[in-house]
Amino acid sequence: KEECEFRKLVSAEVDLYKKIRLECLQKFPDNFGSYYEEELQTNEFKFEKAILSGTESDFMIGAFLSNSLIGICGFTRMKRKKTNHIGEISQLYIKPEFSGKVIATGLMKSAIDEAFKIKGLEKIILAAVESNSAALKLYQKFNFVEYGRLENYFKVKGKYQTQVFLSFTK
Repeated sequence: KEECEFRKLVSAEVDLYKKIRLECLQKFPDNFGSYYEEELQTNEFKFEKAILSGTESDFMIGAFLSNSLIGICGFTRMKRKKTNHIGEISQLYIKPEFSGKVIATGLMKSAIDEAFKIKGLEKIILAAVESNSAALKLYQKFNFVEYGRLENYFKVKGKYQTQVFLSFTK
């Protein structure tokens, strides 16, 4: 049985990131804050610059199986001095055919471990739509604690979704 490899994406893999990012927006539009069509129109995807420049404070962890990118999890450190002890995890996605195989757990662990290598980082925040119970269950497994909810956060085809905000302190 082949092991899944978890590591930061490098500049040569930016197109793999863009492809899987578009896939997650197509397959699970309710779970992410952007529309597929919106993302296609942008000049630069959220993590594109971080992948290309290889910065320590912003990165995308990839899950690779047989050299194929099957999952992603991004991290961004807050930029302002008053908040740069905080970072955010976003864009967690596993290809559906690999769900339930603890790959999301490996991605989260890798992202958290990598984030806390950053000097001065103390807290990680993230958010998920209330209906994404699998994601919320995963985050709670890592001791993320809910600190708030915002009703009607997303409006998709006339239907509202509640966003759940969670944090983890080292």
